[in-house]
Amino acid sequence: MEKSSIHFENVKPTSQSHNLRQRTFDYVRKELTPLNKSYGNMTPHPEVIEELKKIIKEKTGRSAQAKAKFLIEGVFLFKEEHTDAELVEVVKNFGKKFNVRLKELHIHRDEGHYDKTTNEWKPNYHAHLVVENINRETGKSVKWDKEDLSRIQDYFAEALNMQRGIKSDRKHLGALEYKVKKEQEQLDKILNEKLATYNKRAFEIQGKIFSDYYLKILNREERDKFSAFLKEHNLADEFIKHINEKEKQKSKTLKYKR
Repeated sequence: MEKSSIHFENVKPTSQSHNLRQRTFDYVRKELTPLNKSYGNMTPHPEVIEELKKIIKEKTGRSAQAKAKFLIEGVFLFKEEHTDAELVEVVKNFGKKFNVRLKELHIHRDEGHYDKTTNEWKPNYHAHLVVENINRETGKSVKWDKEDLSRIQDYFAEALNMQRGIKSDRKHLGALEYKVKKEQEQLDKILNEKLATYNKRAFEIQGKIFSDYYLKILNREERDKFSAFLKEHNLADEFIKHINEKEKQKSKTLKYKR
């Protein structure tokens, strides 16, 4: 069963341009973009933030804090068979259950990647949910504790009929976790390249030893036996092709030196 997850963060300045596909992205298939759907209030975020700042001042008598989060955005996964109507209903019920004001829902079916081995398209079905993090009646921030966040995870998993992610007390690392992952991938790449170089050199040494043994140790009869054995081997054609290519390279090198 596919796993469900959702994590909320402060909206980024480029959130709307990304969600509404006002920019181009290399991980997006443009021919699939018409399958995307957006619902809610598309008023630009800066305008909404200014409105919420005024509400905070009116309700509390204080100006908004510099680090205040006015709009937060969560990304959740869904399955291919989920309809737009079902996703809209899930989000509406979420707003009612957790008492938050919904602003935008963006359903994306055009993102993914091509498998490096099979070149098969691997879609990444997900939706962006933007909610107001300020209670308009009190002017105070919406505060979720660990238990609330766990209940939110439970809700989306159950509502979408997907497996819930593993419960953990570990704080979501976000950008740091991504950075560590990328550094590990880079390290793996370096190690694989070194291993490939090492293996190549090992095979070259092995080939040189065999060549010396073949020419200096084996007698005529033994060489004939090896040639007969090689002709019947299933890798004979590939082996002979490789030897011929090496000889051509050697000849070109000698010709250049002359």
